[in-house]
This record gives sequence, structure tokens and C-alpha cells, in this order.
Amino acid sequence: MSKPEINEDYLLLLIDNKGIIDTDTIEIIKHFESEKNQLSILCGTNGNDNIDQIVSFIRTVLQPKLPNKIFKYCKDLDKAYQSVHVNVEVGIKSFLERRDLIYTNQSLALKDDKDFDLELAFRELKSNIQERIELWFKVFDIEFAYDKAKAISNVLAYSHRICGWSSPEYKITENLKQEIKTNFGYGSVSYFFLLFTFKNIQITPLSEWIDYRYSNFSEVIRYTRSFTSRIPVVNERGQLKYYKTKIENEYWNYAISFTQNAANLSLTNEDEFIEKYIISECEKMVDGLQTIYAENEFDLIDEEQFDIGDKDANRYRLNIKGFELINFKTEKIIGALDFIGKIIEYNKIIPTDKYISRIKDLNRKFIPKVHKAIADEKEELHQAKNELANFLIGHNKLAEKDKYYKNERIRLKEKFQETYKTEYVEFMGIFNNSLDQLAKHNHKVKLHTENIQILNEYIEKYNNFME
Repeated sequence: MSKPEINEDYLLLLIDNKGIIDTDTIEIIKHFESEKNQLSILCGTNGNDNIDQIVSFIRTVLQPKLPNKIFKYCKDLDKAYQSVHVNVEVGIKSFLERRDLIYTNQSLALKDDKDFDLELAFRELKSNIQERIELWFKVFDIEFAYDKAKAISNVLAYSHRICGWSSPEYKITENLKQEIKTNFGYGSVSYFFLLFTFKNIQITPLSEWIDYRYSNFSEVIRYTRSFTSRIPVVNERGQLKYYKTKIENEYWNYAISFTQNAANLSLTNEDEFIEKYIISECEKMVDGLQTIYAENEFDLIDEEQFDIGDKDANRYRLNIKGFELINFKTEKIIGALDFIGKIIEYNKIIPTDKYISRIKDLNRKFIPKVHKAIADEKEELHQAKNELANFLIGHNKLAEKDKYYKNERIRLKEKFQETYKTEYVEFMGIFNNSLDQLAKHNHKVKLHTENIQILNEYIEKYNNFME
């Protein structure tokens, strides 16, 4: 028997056990096991067309138990475009249309004297039907479990797989609140953060800028601890290509355990809690900024080795150069100025002047590098524009010749190929290559223009804060 899985077979709970913060579970009861077995028999493994029988079962047995509803449910917490629409009639319509398409494709294949595996097509269709309906069962089952968790008086928080923005706040102890900030099901911009508030002061030594590129929207999330992994993906030359987001249901174990340990420590030894979760976090943040300032190579985790609970995960060194390096450092070091307002609030609990001074001193040391980077980018932009201007002299001549050929095609019609066949083919090879080169020149100009804008925004932030 397989090991029970979180958010598949049970919800993980954080509970108040008579003044001690503890964990518990709620079983996700499978309400549709009988129907699931019947469906499995109907869909089977054979390739016969019994779709009418399956549709009849869905209408008579399942439809009364599965009302139309949209569930904010993530099959995979870090994948995009998720939610589950339960609509029996829409489902049946799509199943019947896919069956009709199978027979249409079979007819076309026979007409063209091609092979067509009818049994395979129906096996795939019935497998898809079974997978879709079993997902409907899952979303109803976990919704029932959520309702059960909410009804238990001593439950402080519980695991979930709800897609989209969610940030419920829970009072864990008299002095400690926790906000679980999640955005599951949004691909690379998915996240999973915890935010503690202790004696009405948010513990936010960390922040992350989330860019929703296709929605033209971004937000800065401040948090105490992240359970989102940004795994760097590099090309064959070791250059950073992008960051891959990784969030799994198992990460709830680490999140709930983190809160449990912090809350119990705050109850038993408040001074030690302050040392561990406030003072040491400030120290780590400022020490980390010093490392970022001094280093050009950084330890990154190999995505094939990554486990959020494994402190001994394999790492490799990534050497960042050029604008990528200065942009990375600038975002971290000047971006840290945003934390100072929060650090000042800690003065109610601990003295923080030394951390603020270290952040400011580091920024003063670093800002000349940003000015130098802007000067370099402006020089690169000037050179890129000159290269584009020189390139356009030859490219524009080709563009004029392309217009000439287009006019000739209209004038000569079917005689165009006869007149210009070899010449035109050779020209189009040259012209298409020139168009590719034009795109590269334009991209280079755009890139350096955007780089200058990014650095200017950081300098503006520095000036506004430090003046």
C-alpha cells in the first residue's frame, strides 16, 4: 500500500493542544470510491466503443452527485493555468465530440489508404474520461476536508492546494500571528511564504519581487520564510537562462513545522525566540548583502538534487558577469533599503541601529559601481546605435529591392517566376538573413536602453532614501 500523501490523502493541521502548539491530520475521505470502481470497469483497458454506456452512467449516477462548480484546485502547485471546472453536461458534450472525431479521422485515413488504430484511439479517449472524472471526485473530497478543518475549534492553520492568491492570517499565540501567503498554480510566479507578526511587529527580513509578465502587474512580497524554490537553469556555457519555480505539497510539512517550533519557542523562552527569529535574521540578511557585494560567484542548487528539507543538497558555482552581475547585486543591495523601515520597528524589541548603519554604509560603497555600470551601458548603447545605423545603409537598399520585386510580381503575375526565378531565390536568401540581423541589432539597442532605465530607477531609490 502506498504511503499516504499530504493534500491527497490527508490535510496537515497546526493545532493548539492545551497551550502547546502541535500538529495533527484530517483524512481526506474518499466519498466516491464505489463510483470510481464502476467508472474504472466501464473505461477499462479495451478499445471498444462503449461511450454511450459511459455517458449514461455519468448522467444517471454521477450528475445528481456532482453539481456544476468551479474549484480553485491545483493539480501541481507550481504549474500554470489551473483550476477545475465541474460541469457534467459540458464534459459529456466534449466526450461525444471526441468520439465523432475518432470516426472522422478513421474515415479520412481509410480514404487515403492509411492505417488507423481505432482501438488505441478509444483506449486513449476512455483513459482521458476516467482521469477527468476522477479529478472531479478529488476536488469535491478535499473541499469537504477543508470544511471539516474549519469547523474544529483548536485548528490554527491547515494545508491546502488552492490556486491563486491566498493570505489567511491566523492567531497562533497571544503575541504571534502568522499569515500564509500563497499563489499556487501560476507557473514561474507561484509562491509559498510565511509571514510572522510578533507583538504587532512584522518579522520581514526578506522580500521578493514577483513580476506577472503577461498581466502587466508586479508586487513585492515581504515575508519571514519562503517555501518557494527558484532553481537556476543555465545553458551549456554555465550562463543563467531563467529560474524554475518548484513548490510541492510536501513543503507544507516544513512550513507547519517551522511555525510550530517558532510558536512554542516564543511561549517557553521569548528572549531566545527574539534572538533566533529577529536578531539572527537581521544578521543573516546584512551578512548576505556583504557577501553579494564582495563575490562574483554564487552557490546555486542543482535542480536534480534539490530538496527543500535537505541542508546538504548538492550545489555548484555560477559565475555571473556583465550587466547580469551588476543588476543582481543592485537589486539585492539597494533593494535592501526598503527593509530599513521594517527594521526600525524592531527597535521596540531590540536595538537595530547597527544593522541600519551597515546597510547604509554598504550602499554608499556600492553606488559608484552602479554609476559606472550606467556609463558602460550608455557607451554600449551608443555603439549599438552606430552599428545599427551603419547596417541600415545596406539593409535599406535590400528593402528597396524587395519593394521592386513585389511590384514586379503584381505587374508580371504568373510570368514573375519565369523572369526572376533564380535571381529572386538568391535575393530572398540574402534579404531574410539581413532581416534576422536587423532584429538582432534592434534587440541590442532595446536591451541596453532597458538596462539604463533599470539602473536609473535604482539610483533614484538610493537618492530618495539616502538624501
